[in-house]
Amino acid sequence: MDSVLADLDFAIANADEGKNVERVTKWTALALKSRICLFEGTFRKYHTEFKLPDAERFLRESVSASDKLMSTGPYGIYKSTPEKSYLDLFASKAAIDQEIILTRRFSTALQVWHNLNYYTITASYGRPGLNKSLVNTYLMKDGSRFTDKPDFNKIQFFEEVQNRDPRLSQTIRTPGYTRIGNTKILVPEFTASTTGYQVIKYVTSEANDSFNKSDNDMPIFRMAEVLLNYAEAKAELGEAAQPDIDRSIKLLRDRVAMPNLNIVTANANPDAYLASQYQNVNGGNKGLILEIRRERRIELVMESLRWNDLMRWKEGHLNAQPYVGMYFPGLGKYDLDKNGTTDVEIYTGTKPTGSGIQFLKLGSEIILENNTNGGNVLVNPSTPKTFREDRDYLFPIPIQELQLNENLTQNPNWE
Repeated sequence: MDSVLADLDFAIANADEGKNVERVTKWTALALKSRICLFEGTFRKYHTEFKLPDAERFLRESVSASDKLMSTGPYGIYKSTPEKSYLDLFASKAAIDQEIILTRRFSTALQVWHNLNYYTITASYGRPGLNKSLVNTYLMKDGSRFTDKPDFNKIQFFEEVQNRDPRLSQTIRTPGYTRIGNTKILVPEFTASTTGYQVIKYVTSEANDSFNKSDNDMPIFRMAEVLLNYAEAKAELGEAAQPDIDRSIKLLRDRVAMPNLNIVTANANPDAYLASQYQNVNGGNKGLILEIRRERRIELVMESLRWNDLMRWKEGHLNAQPYVGMYFPGLGKYDLDKNGTTDVEIYTGTKPTGSGIQFLKLGSEIILENNTNGGNVLVNPSTPKTFREDRDYLFPIPIQELQLNENLTQNPNWE
């Protein structure tokens, strides 16, 4: 890690200081340092079993790199309207360089495409669906906690997505959703989403729905992550004050017209729902750290950071939890957007007839926790999900590498 830091510091000192979303610059190097040092500092703090020193050193390096970007970097937080600006960042053809530091460029003119649209709308190609635990994490529009509601896990779809953090409706299909460039209102499609929480983040217009024909840029580093890195590193050091939150988390909340995070309030009443997930968070800043983790999960969902977050926080057990979706009280007809027409019918026996309805046979096309008595949608319930705390925080060293270097020994419990 000393060598990694030396490389990063050399790049920061010598790379181009210009603003270029397609090329590595000084600002990219600072963003990478912010990310790497937060990982290293928190991994060392929470994984005491490895007896790694200098956790505080790496957290301070993360703060320093983040602060330089926040203070002198040519980036801010893109903001148009609360109902649009977050989704804009991921659905725009060209990266919005007000916030995005580095992107992977795609272009129809250059004949370079990706497959995101096809992946999210095609029944035979993945059927990605987000997890109910993520949906539960979004706050109410007034800043109160959805999970403080009685029986929050038994609230049906229409009601559960009302008056929530606007980023929810810019991440999954919610009532009133229309595709970019179209006015037709669409509901979640279980043929394209295992959980019913159907992804719209990164999804563009229908013109890009063909196989491997999406051409919107894919952000790699953006300023929002840097702000979150800064807030988390400060909190983990025990040094976060309200002005630190005001120059980081508040900017993300302001983007979607959400109330700011208040340190005193958060620490006075830590969220029990989040505490049940993140079991290693303790101390006087417990409430603050939990709220920063909430913000991080919501803001950075589907940006390829969640796995590493769980690893560094020593919360790998969350990977072994059941993967669940929408709640349905049982068999019957359901109007997902409350427009007066049936969108989904869950049945047993002979398939009903009708048009414009998603018919889902219980036990095969949809599985509920309590079968005919309803419950949350279960995804692959017969597939065991395990995580070994004594092994899985480290990867196995490849056999070839062990043969090439006789001084190496295999990581614990991978023999």
